[in-house]
Amino acid sequence: MIHTLHYHQSVYQIIGFDRHNFVSDVTNAIPQDEYCRITGMTFEGDGIRVDGHLTVQVADERQLSVIDYQLRAIRGLVSVKQSN
Repeated sequence: MIHTLHYHQSVYQIIGFDRHNFVSDVTNAIPQDEYCRITGMTFEGDGIRVDGHLTVQVADERQLSVIDYQLRAIRGLVSVKQSN
């Protein structure tokens, strides 16, 4: 029997202090495996503030709380809001 995963998409609005490796820290906070993947992201920084949108797909919605926790642990994060 083949088990097919059904993915739930969620978008995070992320605001933080613009610093070296901020976007890298965001992407590293997302577990990359068959149950969770980044499907899109846009970030803009002005040297002081960075605004971004991160789109992830998860096979298990409980994974979203893990992602939220790991994003909030990023140094320089000001806010993260989840939609969808």
